[in-house]
Amino acid sequence: MTLGRPFHRRSLDRLIEGMRAALEEFGEIRDDDNVLAGAALDPGTRRLVQGRRLRAQAVRALETPYYGRLFDQIGLDPGALTAENIATIPVTAKETLREDPAAFVRRGGAPAHQCGTTGTTGRSTMIWLSDDELHLIASLSAITYFQSHMVRPDDRVVIAVSPRNRIAVHATAFAATAVGASVDVTGMVEPEAMLARLSAVQPLPGHKPRTSVLTAHPSYLAALVETGEALGRTPADFGLERVIVGGELLTAGLRRRAARLFGDAEILENYALTELVPFAAGRCERGHYHFEPATCLVEALDLDDGGPAAGGAPGTLVGTPLPPFRDTTVLLRYDTEDVVRLLDGPADCAMGNLPAVAELLGKRRHAVRHEHGWTFTRPVAEALEALDAVPLPARYGMRATTGGVAVEAVVRSADDAAKAAVEAALAERGVPLAGLRLVTDPDELRSPLPLRCDLREGDFGARQALVPAGGPRP
Repeated sequence: MTLGRPFHRRSLDRLIEGMRAALEEFGEIRDDDNVLAGAALDPGTRRLVQGRRLRAQAVRALETPYYGRLFDQIGLDPGALTAENIATIPVTAKETLREDPAAFVRRGGAPAHQCGTTGTTGRSTMIWLSDDELHLIASLSAITYFQSHMVRPDDRVVIAVSPRNRIAVHATAFAATAVGASVDVTGMVEPEAMLARLSAVQPLPGHKPRTSVLTAHPSYLAALVETGEALGRTPADFGLERVIVGGELLTAGLRRRAARLFGDAEILENYALTELVPFAAGRCERGHYHFEPATCLVEALDLDDGGPAAGGAPGTLVGTPLPPFRDTTVLLRYDTEDVVRLLDGPADCAMGNLPAVAELLGKRRHAVRHEHGWTFTRPVAEALEALDAVPLPARYGMRATTGGVAVEAVVRSADDAAKAAVEAALAERGVPLAGLRLVTDPDELRSPLPLRCDLREGDFGARQALVPAGGPRP
C-alpha cells in the first residue's frame, strides 16, 4: 500500500488465511495502540508519497478516451502532476461518468464487472472493475473486519442493502464469511418480514441463535424502528449486537430511537461510494470521519468559487483513487456531490494521524442556497428525526424562499403541537425557517428527498409475517 505496487491475489488470500488461523488459535487480538493501522505519516511525507502515486495514476488516465482528450486540450503533462497543481485538471462531474462510463476505462484495463450506484440522485452511475480489483476490494474488507472485530466468527450477518449496490454486498459477504460468520443476503424486504427474520431463533452450529449483525442504510433501519415499535416489539425480541450503516445520513435521533427497539446494539457508521471504491471513511469517537490516505487523494472545494474550502467551512468532497487500487476505471478529481464540514484545526482524537472532516452534511444537489447562505439536509434531518411526532424515516423536502427556507415534512398529526415542536427543533439547529407545511400522508409532499429504503425487494414472506398465530382471521 505504501509503495503503490500491485497486490498479488494469492498473497492476499494467504494473508486472510493466516489471519483466520491466528483468530482461531489465539482469539481476538486487540489493537489498542493501533499497530495494525501502520505508521503515521507526517503531512510532508504524505504529500510526497501521494504526489508520486498521483502522477502514476495520471499516466494511467492518459490511456482512457476521456482524459486522453482532456490532457490534450489543456496541455497537461501527467508526469509533472503534483498535489499542489492538481487543480489544473477540471473536476470530473458525476453526470459525465454517468453518460459514458466506457470513456473512463483505460486501454490496459481488464473490465469484467460493471458495478453501479443505487441511483437515488438520478440514473445509476456505473464503473468497470477487473476481477482482480473486485477481489482486492473484498479482501481489504475482510482485513478490516479481522482488525476491527465488527464481525466475529460466531456472528450471523444479515445484509439488508439493495442488491444494486453490488460492490457493498459482495465485499461484505466475502469479508464476513472470511472471518467465519454466516451470511444472509436479503436486500430490503418489507420491514415486517425483516423484523420476523431478525427475531427468529434458529440453532446453527458454531453461530449465535439469532441474527447478531445487520448491515443496512439508515433510512431502512429507520423503517424497521418505526414498524417494530408499531408492532409492539422490544429489545427482548432480538439478538442484534451491531448494526453497520452507510450510504445516507445517520442522525442522533435515529440512534436514540433505534435503541428503544434494539437495546444496546452498537451502531457503526461509515462513508463510502461506488465510484471511488475502496476509498472510504470511518467515524471516530469524536464524530470525525477519517480517510485512509493510501487509497485516495481527498479535496474539499468551496461551494461558491470551487477553490479549496477553508477550515470550519462546508465544501464538496472530491476524490482521486490512487494506485494500486484502481486499474480499470480511472477517475481524477471526481466530484462526489457530498458536502462535508472541514475541521477547524488538528483532529484531537485517537485517529488524528489520518485526514479527517468534521461532519457529513448531505448531497449538494439537495442543499438550498438562500439569502442567508446554505442550508443542508443534515440539520433538517437531525431536527425531524429527534421528534417522536415525526414517523421514521423522516420524509421531507425544502426549498429557498424569501427570508430563508421553506420546509415540508410528514408528521403523525398535523396539529399545533406538532407545528410548534418542528419549528423549535429546526430553529435549535440553525435552520432559517421561512415557511412550514406539515402533512400526514407522504404522497402529499411536493418535492420529497429520495430515500434508499424505497428500493424494496419483494418477499412472499412479508404477508405471512403479518398473519397471527392460528392462521388468518375471518
